[in-house]
Amino acid sequence: MFLYQMLESYEQKDGKSRALLYMGKSFSYDALFAAVDDAAARLATLVKAGEVATICMPNTPECVACFYALNKIGAIAHMVHPLTPPAQLKKFMAAVGSKLLITLSINLGKYAPLASEYAIVSVHPARSLPRIMRFFFDLKVKPYKGDRTGVTDYDDVQKGEYGKPTRADTDTGVYLHSGGTGGEPKVIELSDAAINALAARGKEALCIDGAHGMYMLAALPMFHGFGLAMCVHAILIHGGVSVLQPKFDPKATVKLLGKNRMHFIIGVPNLFRALLKRPDFSGDKLKNIYAAFVGGDCAPQDLLDEFNSRMESVGANGRLFEGYGLTETVTVCALNNFAYSRRGSMGRMMSGLRAEIVDPESLAPLGAGEKGEIVVAGDTLMNGYLDNAEENARTFFTLDGERFVRTGDFGYKDGDGFLFFVQRLKRIIKISGISVYPKEIEACVGELDGITGACAVEYKQGGKTRIALFLTGREYPHGELKARIESELSRYAVPSLIRYLAEIPVTPVMKADARALERLATDIAEGVL
Repeated sequence: MFLYQMLESYEQKDGKSRALLYMGKSFSYDALFAAVDDAAARLATLVKAGEVATICMPNTPECVACFYALNKIGAIAHMVHPLTPPAQLKKFMAAVGSKLLITLSINLGKYAPLASEYAIVSVHPARSLPRIMRFFFDLKVKPYKGDRTGVTDYDDVQKGEYGKPTRADTDTGVYLHSGGTGGEPKVIELSDAAINALAARGKEALCIDGAHGMYMLAALPMFHGFGLAMCVHAILIHGGVSVLQPKFDPKATVKLLGKNRMHFIIGVPNLFRALLKRPDFSGDKLKNIYAAFVGGDCAPQDLLDEFNSRMESVGANGRLFEGYGLTETVTVCALNNFAYSRRGSMGRMMSGLRAEIVDPESLAPLGAGEKGEIVVAGDTLMNGYLDNAEENARTFFTLDGERFVRTGDFGYKDGDGFLFFVQRLKRIIKISGISVYPKEIEACVGELDGITGACAVEYKQGGKTRIALFLTGREYPHGELKARIESELSRYAVPSLIRYLAEIPVTPVMKADARALERLATDIAEGVL
């Protein structure tokens, strides 16, 4: 079953009920299906079944409609961050063989020159909003006045005919970009079947019987696997409402909570930190939260405790749970929820999915409590990395007759099947031959009162590997921090460099930007800063 077919038929929906909520405006399921049909007719004149189109937009109704429209005509949707530099976007589009770029009109200043090589469809950011809102938007943001050769406004694209796709649902339908399990950027091929398999488990993950009339925050972008598969596709196929935010807006989120239009919140740790900083994230409105899930980056236990304490203090039943996943498995594959949870764990594997712990070198299975590489099998695995046979051969392997993907993550399972994440294998630091885990360092200092953020990274000085620790919040004497780390972990885990920052830099999907901190540590060590 294709993604659009799953959306249309998986669960009976009232066509008049809400499907999307965007900037205060609601869109019914009938309106959504009409928008998808309209987009399919337009895009069919520019891209054919089996060809690739690039969607470079934040979460808007048009982004959702174009995504499903490409799927309906049998094209492959290539999802890209809208802040991608032009040179990199050009490289991405060439790598996947894209024929078309769909982007917001406010991005034409940087992307219009690409029209010499690719057809470009321009979408007004306020197209779906009332005319008065569009009027004020244009007053604030001046329209692009440059060369529009090769650029067509979305509403000016002529409509055409298209047939029923002939490819299988196990063929690749979506391209997403990821660092890959080895840490190098790659294009991940996801099939309709794999995305649908995860989305179908949505009610299991959320511990609900149905999603009709329930709202889920869609602040994680659709170029992010979690945002695409869970915040949009999963909630929609179950008849719920996806609350689209082009950029996470904690103020708007709190307002929607007060209107009982925010039952599920899925995000990265920094999203929840932003909510907890707001004084108005309190009171009876929190009782409208059914459940929240954090993933995409390791969540410190104090974040979970603070959120859940806030909920308990007002008598709210909702809780924040941690999960685990990666784009290679269409994101989430294990999680804690109301049915089962264990403090400090990533939860249990979802039904039909299997995780094993293996020796990173021999790939031999390890027993309960033994630490090794996490590997995953099941029907949500990616098809592979595009045009990368060498990496595919390294990443996939067979165990007990099942196809597994190597995650590049170091962890273990306990005797009850709960999964514990220890460290990215690529982030494990070797000091004098001893393995040091930055996550343990971060957790050790993160327990101190007033520490609001921590990130430990590796850097080189004089040819030697050293550890830098970056912190936010209350400042403690460096000697005190080092003594704590040595006493609780080991002398090998003691950082050579400790620096306080106003904030920890993050990637576009709000993960701690370890690479930026590695560069900063090197600059400090070399006396550049």
